[in-house]
Amino acid sequence: MKTPLSWLRGYVDIPETPDVLAELLPMLGLGVESVDGAGDDAVFDFEIASNRPDLLSLIGLAREMAAWRRRDVRLPEDRLDEHDPAASTLTSVQITDAALCARYVAHVISGVTVGPSPAWLTARLEAAGVRPINNIVDATNYVMLEWGQPQHAFDLDTLTEHRIVVRPARAGEQLVTLDGVTRDLDAQTLVIADARRAVALAGIMGGAATEIGPGTRRVLLEAASFAPASVRRTSRRLGLRTEASARFERGLDPESAARAARRCAQLIAELAGGRVHRGGVDAYPRPVSRPTITLRLPRLRRVLGMTVPVGDAEAILTRLGVELHREGDLLRATPPIGRRDLEREEDLIEEVVRHYGYERIPETLPVEALHQGRRASRLDTEASARDALIRAGLTEAFTISLVSPRLLERLGLDEGDPWRDPVPLRNPLTSDHTHLRPCLLPGLLEAVRVNVSHRREAVHFFDIGRVFARRRGGSGGVDERHALALALRGRWITGDWRHDGGDRDVTFFHLRGVLETLFAELRTGPLVIRPARRAWLHPSRSGDVVFRDEVIGAAGELHPDVAARFDLPGRTVVAEMTLTGVLEHAVTQPRFSGFPRFPAVRRDVAVVAAEALPHADVESAIREIAGTLLESVELFDVYAGPPLAQGQRNLAYTLIFRAHDRTLAGEEVDGVIRKIHEALPERLPVTIRL
Repeated sequence: MKTPLSWLRGYVDIPETPDVLAELLPMLGLGVESVDGAGDDAVFDFEIASNRPDLLSLIGLAREMAAWRRRDVRLPEDRLDEHDPAASTLTSVQITDAALCARYVAHVISGVTVGPSPAWLTARLEAAGVRPINNIVDATNYVMLEWGQPQHAFDLDTLTEHRIVVRPARAGEQLVTLDGVTRDLDAQTLVIADARRAVALAGIMGGAATEIGPGTRRVLLEAASFAPASVRRTSRRLGLRTEASARFERGLDPESAARAARRCAQLIAELAGGRVHRGGVDAYPRPVSRPTITLRLPRLRRVLGMTVPVGDAEAILTRLGVELHREGDLLRATPPIGRRDLEREEDLIEEVVRHYGYERIPETLPVEALHQGRRASRLDTEASARDALIRAGLTEAFTISLVSPRLLERLGLDEGDPWRDPVPLRNPLTSDHTHLRPCLLPGLLEAVRVNVSHRREAVHFFDIGRVFARRRGGSGGVDERHALALALRGRWITGDWRHDGGDRDVTFFHLRGVLETLFAELRTGPLVIRPARRAWLHPSRSGDVVFRDEVIGAAGELHPDVAARFDLPGRTVVAEMTLTGVLEHAVTQPRFSGFPRFPAVRRDVAVVAAEALPHADVESAIREIAGTLLESVELFDVYAGPPLAQGQRNLAYTLIFRAHDRTLAGEEVDGVIRKIHEALPERLPVTIRL
């Protein structure tokens, strides 16, 4: 921003020698690109950071100089002579979207005479790099440079129905801007319009049809606050960047619009001999309040490692325009209008040290109370699950959370399966990553396929990650949950030295053993798998995983057709389940107990049952009947064939009994066995084999 030194001196006392100013400005965080001229005729070209739009004004720069020089800022006199009738009877303002235009202030000045500006005004504008046009337009540019608030003047009599509508452009709408170029507009372009057509690009440039000319007698003066993203997007699309757009793109405080509009209306009345109509029109749908920030003086000392005198800190902030109210060791601070970068306590500390002097900060080590960090309990539980699966012989795989429907189709899912309705991405980067994954299994099977294609015979993978589903009830939201998937194939023990021809490739029972190990280490309770059919699993070698009477997933051998689609020859066993509930009920704190002091008693129980009756139901019933003396139940034999009838099988269990406070007598254990023999056939359709 080009700033004439003589103009800046009108607001604050600064050194007479520009060289001194050029040396000290970098200490204030202002970059100086160049200095033209010398003495009072010097013009500084400042490089302004993107987070400081207030410094794109002479008042903002003057505040910085005042804080550094310990001087007060001389602000322009705020006076405005207003006349009847009220401006609201001559014009109106409508904002269709408050998110795109936070505020729109309009003043009406009538009886103006358009002509050249006085010499003092043209000299200042030319020194700042702005071309003088006429007294009305020059006044808007002058106030923009002074206060940092862009403004625009319309010829009120050229506006249809003499009113303003701030709206997005209509499809196919065009606008001839002040540079004589016809601009094609789209629905993403915010425009200032009258009752019939667009008359200006919001925050960028006005239209030729409503520009100020020699015949203008009534002026509608605009000062507004537009959304930075909207202005930036339109400016880039049209390749049109102006002094106004450079300021709006950085974000202007809506509170600055009214103040700058009054100053500009006053200046137009003085330069063009017009009358400002009473009140103006202020469309402000959602007023923004300035925040109150609490600065703790002990915090100021702790952060800087030194003591800044309270009086110096208060003086610095006050000269920067901050309103202060002290309460003991607290300073309640309200930032000035235009300083939207002051949001929290650290911002105020930075303002103090910038002007107090970075070079005055001593080299000290920070002294802080240290607190031992730890992971959240959920993360600890998840880590325990990972450790348990790794100890069980599996390798963790990390798969991407994005999939394509083509990959899900390989599972051959049933109609109505929720996995068939994944959540789409609005802006996918590749055709293979268009949706959020509803399950882990497709990505894990792809990882298995890659390993198999590289001649890796044994692949034992698991994946713990998030999956996504549409929220029920039509709310349009997305639900996330933790899930676990496993995929095992090939030999369970690689490099086995025995060569007896036995089948030691993974089976459903290896998969069940892994899951039992996981549930046992997390101490969530016994694993239950009930027979069930899923389209992607073998019809007779699969089942549902049940946890606390709720189906949380499925496990079994991959369906041969699905395995063929993933290029996986042979047998692959898989499982997928929701892990959230399991982790919530897990117990991961170590629990130690001594070796048993009393001996165990072993008994065997055999039952004949239908093949359709799950072993888990028999085991569960035995545990309930036996009570607390039963330590463990283990199925050690399954037999089907003569002399048993077709569809029947023999299940043989080993039961271990133990008391923790005494040696069990044989008669006591025999009593429990008799109870099992009597009660088990009553609960289940089984026959006891004696």
